[in-house]
Parts: sequence; C-alpha cells; structure tokens
Amino acid sequence: MYNEVRKQRGLQGGDVNASIRYLEGLARVDGKMFWRYKVGDGKHLCNLFWSNGRCQKDYLLFGDVLAFDATYGRNKYNLPVVVFSGVNHHNQTCVFATAMVSCESHESYIWVLEKFLECMQGKAPQSVITDGDPAMRIAIQSVFPDAHHRLCAWHLLRNATSNICDPRFTHLFKHCMLADMETDEFEAHWENMVNECGVGDVDWVKDLYSKKYAWTTTYIRGRFFAGIRTTSRCESLHAKLGQFVKSRYGILEFVTNFQRCVDFLRDNIDELEFRSWYGTPVLQTEFVELEKSAWTKFTREMFARFRESLKRCVRVRICEINETLHLHVYTLQKYRRPEMTWQVYREPTSNIFSCTCMRMESFGIPCVHIVAVCVRLDLAEIPESLVLRRWSKTAKMEINNKMVDHHTADQSVTYRTRLGAFSQLCKRLGKVACMSDDDFKVYSKKVLSDAVFLEIKYGLRPPNNISTPATDNIVKDPIRVRTKGTGPCSQAGGSAAKTKRKCSTCGKLGHRRTRCPNRDTPTATTNVTATARGHKRKRSKVIYNLNLQSFHIMQLTTLKLMLWC
Repeated sequence: MYNEVRKQRGLQGGDVNASIRYLEGLARVDGKMFWRYKVGDGKHLCNLFWSNGRCQKDYLLFGDVLAFDATYGRNKYNLPVVVFSGVNHHNQTCVFATAMVSCESHESYIWVLEKFLECMQGKAPQSVITDGDPAMRIAIQSVFPDAHHRLCAWHLLRNATSNICDPRFTHLFKHCMLADMETDEFEAHWENMVNECGVGDVDWVKDLYSKKYAWTTTYIRGRFFAGIRTTSRCESLHAKLGQFVKSRYGILEFVTNFQRCVDFLRDNIDELEFRSWYGTPVLQTEFVELEKSAWTKFTREMFARFRESLKRCVRVRICEINETLHLHVYTLQKYRRPEMTWQVYREPTSNIFSCTCMRMESFGIPCVHIVAVCVRLDLAEIPESLVLRRWSKTAKMEINNKMVDHHTADQSVTYRTRLGAFSQLCKRLGKVACMSDDDFKVYSKKVLSDAVFLEIKYGLRPPNNISTPATDNIVKDPIRVRTKGTGPCSQAGGSAAKTKRKCSTCGKLGHRRTRCPNRDTPTATTNVTATARGHKRKRSKVIYNLNLQSFHIMQLTTLKLMLWC
C-alpha cells in the first residue's frame, strides 16, 4: 500500500508532468542530460525525446553507424518507442537516445531526428540502418542528407518471400544481395535471376532494383557499417527491454525502468572492458609477434576476428610485386583459384595499406590480403593505420582524458561522493544538536531554512513570492493511439466481435436455454421433450451396441474353452 501511495503522490499533475520532473531531477545530477517534448491539440503530449550524458559520450565515439527501429506495446498509451543504438568497441550494442512518438509519420520522425542532431551537437552519422519504413526514409533524407541509408537484409528477404512466393527467387536474391562481386557481375546475376524466375514485370521487383544502392554489397562496399547488415541488434535490444518494461506502464514508469535496462547493458560492457585489459590469450597461429601485437591493440572481441584473418592468410599467395618510389602494389590470388585476384597498395613512407576488396573500409578490420602482405614483409607489429580507433582498447581513453582536463567527470559519481561526505557531517551535527531542546529547535530551523533556500536556487521549489503555475501550462497525458504494431485489438477496424451464445430452445442468439423467455411456452416444452427423447434414443442405441459386443465376446470365450478341453 505504501508503494502505491508513493506512486500516486509522484504522479500529481499527471503522468507526463511527473516524467518531466523526473528528467529535470536527472539534469541536476547529470549536467549533459538532454530532453525535449512536443505537445499537440489540447496540450496533450505528442513526442518525447531524451538522452543522458553517457549516451552522448558513446555517440561521440561510436556514432559513425546508427541503427534505429520502432517497438510497440511498451506503454499503456501504445506510443511507439524509437531507440537509437550503435556498436561500441566490444562489438556490443550501446544506446544513444530514446524517443516516444504519437504517430509514425515522416513529420514525427523529422522532429525526432532534428532533436537527435541537436542533442549530439550537430554530429550526423555516416551510415544509417533501418527496416525500410517510408516515413523513416523521408526523414533520414531530410535530416541526414549525407548519410548512407542501408535497408535491413532480413526484412528484404522476408518481403521477397511474401511478394514472390518462390524459394528459388529468394535464394538467388540472397546471393545477389550479400555476395561480394563486381558491378558487371551483379548486373548479370540480376538479369539471369529475373529471367529465370519470370518476375521482370513485377512492380515490387522493379522498385527493389531502383533501391539497389541501399541493399546490395556491390554498391555498398567501401562504406563503413561496422559489419551490420540487419536491424537484428534493434530487435535484440527490444527483447531485452521487454524484461524491464510492461505494456501497463505509464510514461514515468517507462522512463525509469528504461534507465534500468540501459544500466544493465552498461554493466555488461564494463565487464567486457575489464576482460579486454586483463588476461593473456592462448596463441593459436605461427605468427606469434603479429598475434601478440593485435592482442595489445584490439579489444577481446575484435582480436578474435583479426585472428581469423591471420589464420586464413595462408590461403592466398602473392604472385606479383610492383614497387615504385611512392607506392608498392602486391597482386594476390587464392589457392588453386587463379581467376580470383586482388591488389594491395602500400605507401612505404606512411605505411598505409589499402585493398581492392575494401574490407578494411567496410568493417574496419584488416582483410586476409593485407595480413598476407604484412606476413610477406615480416612485420613484427601491426601498423597503426590498420588499427581503427573505434575497435581499439584505448577508444575511450582520449575522451576520458579530455573530461578530466576540463573537470567534467561523471556528475552522478561526484554527486554520490558529495552526498556521502555531507551525510557524515550531518550525523556529527545531529549528535550534539539533539543534546538539549533549545539547540534542537534553533538548528532545526536553520537547517530547514537553508534547505528551502537551496531548493529554490536549484528549481526544486517555486519561490515564495511566485504562485504555482496555472493549469494551462500543464502538459496533459498523451491520448491512446492505434499503431501498426499494437496488435489486432488496437487496430483502426477494431477486433472481431465475440460469438454470441445460441439458445438450444428457440434458436436465437444472445441467451442460453436456462434464460430463454420462451422456456414455459408449449413450443419450448415440445422442443425440450423432443430433445430429451433424442438423447434417450441415442443412449438406448449405445447400450444396445455394448450389450451386443459383450454377447459376441462371451460366445468367443465359450468356443475357445470347448476347443481347449
């Protein structure tokens, strides 16, 4: 009961106003806390956006790739929740910001992306991954015009299955989408696939081909996506979110429990950070020096990926070397596959590598061909040009040093440290102030007056000479909306009507036989009698059949005994 009383007191003025007060309280602890909201007709909340200081720091480091998707049924208003996430240096999902929108229109997404850009100090992502929602696509083109928009591969395969209904087409389309091939090779594969499956006149296939720059590896190659092809990370994050929030939660409960979910993810990241810095791996290749060098520079997860390239570098061989003063060109081919060749370019002065496969530019990890050249050059250490900053162990050290230099350490940690120290001083004062009644009254008034002064100073209490704000300035709770992801019961057409009961006496709907208004009439009595006779006739027939079966069994038993004797 006490928890419910505390909850209702916290919701004074409405669910949204309580959430705003909660965000304001977070802002007093976290100086970089950012939140914005938008109201619609009748002062009802339409959109809400928020992001704390640590999320903004993660975006500053790992915001080159952004993925977001909407999830549904996470609050009692059915507001779609949009979580902006990315990939950190441990190849784990990290949250950048969160938004709640009243409708999935391009206007709402434009507003959310504009606030996202404002929160991140104007830094736009290089690449964006979504599920292909038209409203999202329009908003991304409007707010992030220079970002490369990639469509989710899983959603495309699902749409191919539902629109074409041909397993052969789905298999060939998956090869065209994910295979690493040249432009002319892709065009030939696409034409053969369309002719073989006979889908050249299908509008969906034509529209898909017009968007080839957003989904095929052939045209995306060379753009950094951190190895992300689908929005499965968003789906996984939504599933984890479902463990912390329920559909019955209001705005305040959702915001507080969502913060618990983010803290849980950060605890896992801190554990991975500890494992990356401490411990020694078991060396598995014959290139010991390169493997040790990779362990000292890459995080644990990225080191495992680099080691796979180091193991497979023996599958390619260098067949030609052209050296000039400013550029060295190495031509490589695959073992027993002379038609598959790649060129690795190296600048001897700066020690910068590049390969025609563009895996380094796309994933940030040295490809097999570059590693083979490093082995050929007998290098004992990985060049710095091959270690992407975002995948290294020291990815966060630079920004942490900047924060220390500018005295902008984590505000929450500083607040808790001050609170613990001040509590000890208050205990010391309380021991001596409570020894006499006069001292207790004097110091109680002093502490109370000072507390009121500080509450007014930091906005926790309105000044005494200012009246409470009028009800016109209060933001009302959002209106329950109907979205595409809230289930059949919340769709615009409503759920299907329940099947009504049918009376077995009169045959009408809406009541049972025991409540039939015609149960005392002769017709009803006749129907009941006829029904009873029918049931009696059925029971008699069943009993007769059982008796007949028993008679046959007795006859067979008697015959067996006679034969035995």
